Amino acid sequence: MNLTPQNPIGTLIVKVTTARGAIPLAGASVNIRGATVENSGVLYSLRTNRDGQTEKVALPTPPRSNSETPNGGTPYALYTVDVAKEGYLPQTFERVPVFPSILSIQPAVMIPAPESLGETIPEFPSTVIPEPPSADL
Repeated sequence: MNLTPQNPIGTLIVKVTTARGAIPLAGASVNIRGATVENSGVLYSLRTNRDGQTEKVALPTPPRSNSETPNGGTPYALYTVDVAKEGYLPQTFERVPVFPSILSIQPAVMIPAPESLGETIPEFPSTVIPEPPSADL
């Protein structure tokens, strides 16, 4: 996709780590979706590399000129980013802004799944609700 005033794009990289950002996570699944109900389908389905990063992806944005006047409209596009890796709690980042001609980096610090949930957490569960502790404890 070429950057033109009629067809502006921004780029996005998702950086997936664990241990409070200290260790990159290779092989994490990353889905990038539109942020609106009408545009919520998966635009990109990616895997992170050994550095914990996805490839750079081009995403449509509004024109840069939207930011040049007070009521020119929103100067960025919003996306939803889903991140999952077996053994970690999945995360969803909503309203991720992408500006025309700008590289955006979305960090995703993954949290190991509690052992009580088991090692069989699917990559993109619809809902993960841990069981409350038993009253017998």
